[in-house]
Amino acid sequence: MIIEIPKQAVVNRIVPKDRFNFDDATKIERIRWLGKLGPTTINLPAKKIQEIEIFSIGMFEFDVGVIKEIVSKIPQEILFIINDELAIMYYQGQCISKKVENHLQIKGLSIDEVRDNFMRQLLDIEDISKPLKKQVDEIQIINGLELEIDRINAQIKRSIQTNKKQELARERYTLEQKLAKLKGE
Repeated sequence: MIIEIPKQAVVNRIVPKDRFNFDDATKIERIRWLGKLGPTTINLPAKKIQEIEIFSIGMFEFDVGVIKEIVSKIPQEILFIINDELAIMYYQGQCISKKVENHLQIKGLSIDEVRDNFMRQLLDIEDISKPLKKQVDEIQIINGLELEIDRINAQIKRSIQTNKKQELARERYTLEQKLAKLKGE
């Protein structure tokens, strides 16, 4: 298991697939509710987030639609463990995932901090001095700039006209400067 759940937080119940409106339930082998991290189970105060549920899902073929369907039906924060190798959390309207080689750590002084630390582990963020939302926004901007630079590189390769290539190269240079500034290089 890629996360060690404290004994008092273990639920370990199978959740019937028919509780959700999956497009194709045959993709899912089993949904198991592994644990519940809350003030009564791990003795940490809750601020905005009351609980974090931990679900293990066995899937023959990964489908993000399964995650979105479960998130739409269950209002709490959920840490998904897919086939005991992939960890996923839904944050700011997107799925953040990571193939986990080591264990995920449950750390923080409140349930909110535990969730934030799960997100930092999934995103490989080590700096805890900035708020998580700001860090995630920066990562999204960086990813967007990298995609735009890749798109421009592809256009440069396809272009035949020298003046068009130079114009695209200038545009790429501007984006690379922004990217270097964001990354602190």
